[in-house]
Formats: sequence, C-alpha cells, structure tokens
Amino acid sequence: MSVATVDGLVTLFYDGSKKLWNYELDEEWEDQLAEHHEDEDFSEWESWDLSNECKRYVRERQSWQQIIVVEGVTEITEATFSLCFNIQRVILASTVIQIHKFAFFRCTSLVYIKWSVNLEFIGYKSFDQCNFSSVFLPPTCRIVQLWAFAENKNLNIFNIPQDTEFEGFPFILSKFVEKCPFRNSPTLSYSADCEEANTWMKNINNHEDYALHRVCSSYRPLKEIIMSIIEKKGLGAFKTENSIGITPSQYLKENPYTDVTEQDIIHDYLMKMLGEVVV
Repeated sequence: MSVATVDGLVTLFYDGSKKLWNYELDEEWEDQLAEHHEDEDFSEWESWDLSNECKRYVRERQSWQQIIVVEGVTEITEATFSLCFNIQRVILASTVIQIHKFAFFRCTSLVYIKWSVNLEFIGYKSFDQCNFSSVFLPPTCRIVQLWAFAENKNLNIFNIPQDTEFEGFPFILSKFVEKCPFRNSPTLSYSADCEEANTWMKNINNHEDYALHRVCSSYRPLKEIIMSIIEKKGLGAFKTENSIGITPSQYLKENPYTDVTEQDIIHDYLMKMLGEVVV
C-alpha cells in the first residue's frame, strides 16, 4: 500500500496487504466521539483523552481523502475505512466482488464511488451515513443488506438492478424515503413495508410515461435508444418528472457510466430535424 496526491487529494492505493482497522483503537476512538457528539465539528480531536497510539491511528485514517483499490483485491473487509471522515472519492478495481459490513461506515464526506463492474455483495451498514446524492449499482450486484445506505441525507437518485435482493430496507432515513408511499414508520426498519417499499424503489420508472427515465437511469444507457424515445416524445420528455420529482436529465447527468450527454442528444435531434426540413 502507498499514499500519493492524485487530483489534489491525498490518496491511499489499497492492495489489501495490510489490515487497516484495529478493533481496540477504534473502540477507544468511538468512545471519545460519543462523548463529544454535541461538538459542531471534531477539528480539536487531538486534544481529547486518547492514547498516543490511538492518535497516530486516527491521524493516519483522517489523512486519506481518496481511496483507489488496485486490481486483484476481491473484497473490502469489515470496517476497513469506517469513521474516515475525510474520504471524498472511492475508485474500486474491477476485481472487487464483495464490500463487507461497516466498510465505509460514517465516511461523511464520501460523495462519489466508482463501483466495480463485477460487484456482487454490499454488506450491512457498509455506506451508512455517507453523503451520496446518487447510486447506480451495476447489474452484477446480487445482495444489498439492511441499512447499507442508511442516513445518506442527500440520496435522491438511485438505480437498482431488478435481480438485486434486498435483505431489509437499505435506504433508511435517506432523502428519497420522504416520498415513499409505503412509509408507515419513519425508518422502515424491520416493518412489513420493507418489501413493498423495495419493490416500489425498483419499479419507480416502469410506468409507460417513464420510458426515457428507464433508459437514462440504466447501467450504460445507449444513445440510440434515447434518440428513438426523444423522436417519439420530443425534447420535452427530458423534463418529465417521475413520482419522486426526478427528471431524465438528472438521471443522465448523475449516471457515472454514461458516455452520452443530454447536450449530445439535443444536438443530434436538432440536426436530424433540420435535415428533414431541408429535404
């Protein structure tokens, strides 16, 4: 493992050769976090009642701003990056298959992750209290466990494969839950609503009016399909909101796997229309 500055961010190149999480030191750190939970920020943490060993441990973990997981790593083990408050970006190698419980727990600055195209499993609370605004899971993802993306306060856009199995409700206290029609309890924790809510989440764009939404939010959306829908429905289709107020434009903009932009589509559409007029 090595550390370097990449794109202006202090970056850890994680190869899995060393266990980064220490249970005893983490417990000491969490005890102090709990004691100072009312502080507006934790910038003065080095003055807290921590052992020197714990301070070194925390200092290293708080220095990381970006994690790049190198090829060959197949899993992110339990709590590897938990409570690393300054991690902003994570790039997963295509070899990563599993992300275990608490792997990125309370990485409160984490706003972007490039998923492995072979990812299969996301564990319990693995991204609890991160800061994602959108999630686009690859079609290989088979299991997402309870509270995996809990308390992502800005999470409003999501694309979940139809074949993915949810063990409980992954998105408790995230932004989109505010508009979930099956929310009898504030958290949807273990309630009977979980299955209905998960089904609703997977099928929110399945109505015939939302054909463009389905394409723009899908994994690697195809320009040809988008164009065919736009030619039938017109450019106004980009502004059509689904039942939680998301437009195809927003999906396309947030989708990290797309190589086409709305601007490309509009340009091609106008050129085609002008060509037909000229003819």
